[in-house]
Amino acid sequence: MNIEKILVLAMLVLTTSAQLTAQQKARNAEESSVLAVVQNFFDALEKQDTAAFNKMFLPDGRNFSVRELTDSVVIRSQVSKSFRFNSAQIIKERMRSPSTEIKIDGRIAMVWAPYDLWINDVFSHCGVDVFTLIKSAGGWKIASIAYTLEKQGCK
Repeated sequence: MNIEKILVLAMLVLTTSAQLTAQQKARNAEESSVLAVVQNFFDALEKQDTAAFNKMFLPDGRNFSVRELTDSVVIRSQVSKSFRFNSAQIIKERMRSPSTEIKIDGRIAMVWAPYDLWINDVFSHCGVDVFTLIKSAGGWKIASIAYTLEKQGCK
């Protein structure tokens, strides 16, 4: 292989590497933006901040809960903006970060976040939150949340 071919190959490798690095940085920035919305959701729950809570949802965003009982499954649905806080309860919901997954394709994102939830510092339940988000002109907004409620098998 002559020196010109080696130089061309080296330039090709460097250019490709730089493009991949730029793409990864952009991807990391998008993932951080998506994850920030999810963290803001948990923060708004804890602070019982209705304005912040509603601001992160699309106007017709929805919440779905799925709970398995001994002999049935209970599925509940509500428009996210109709959610009301109970001032007698201090809610702390935490993502179990190492298990959190983020998927993004263009203007659609999904966050799979195992969590545990505490009410007034007493363990309530755990489960998985699945957030779907859409990137609108105002940034990433939650389109829906579906979550499980489990009393056992929590780590």
